[in-house]
Amino acid sequence: ILAAIAVPRLAATRDDAMIVKSSEYIVGIMTEIETYIVANGEVKDDLREMSPLLKNLEGQNRVVMDIPNQRAKVKIGKDPSCIVIDIDSVGSSELLKTVLSTTSTDKICHQVQEFIKTKDYPLLVRGKLIKF
Repeated sequence: ILAAIAVPRLAATRDDAMIVKSSEYIVGIMTEIETYIVANGEVKDDLREMSPLLKNLEGQNRVVMDIPNQRAKVKIGKDPSCIVIDIDSVGSSELLKTVLSTTSTDKICHQVQEFIKTKDYPLLVRGKLIKF
């Protein structure tokens, strides 16, 4: 009886920890990129140059870089592109944004997406309204 109660609770606790950890990674990456752009007044094509955390995740095979498109696909749970971190050039402005996978069936990915969806993205990082 004890095992029937304890085992599902243990699995839920492990999933909760993964959701929190993954959410912190995404917010950390976004914060590092924002900070870099504000401090240096420029956007690099390779997002890893603006985020050591992104570089670290790539070393763990949790990120696939798309340098020509200023994009990083972050693996969360079993979804290899659960969240895409992207810098989108719109005219003379640049937006830092997250693109959420709409085809994912992974429970952990969905819960991280719910957290990220409430954040302040897209965020204008360069353009006419930004003064350096």
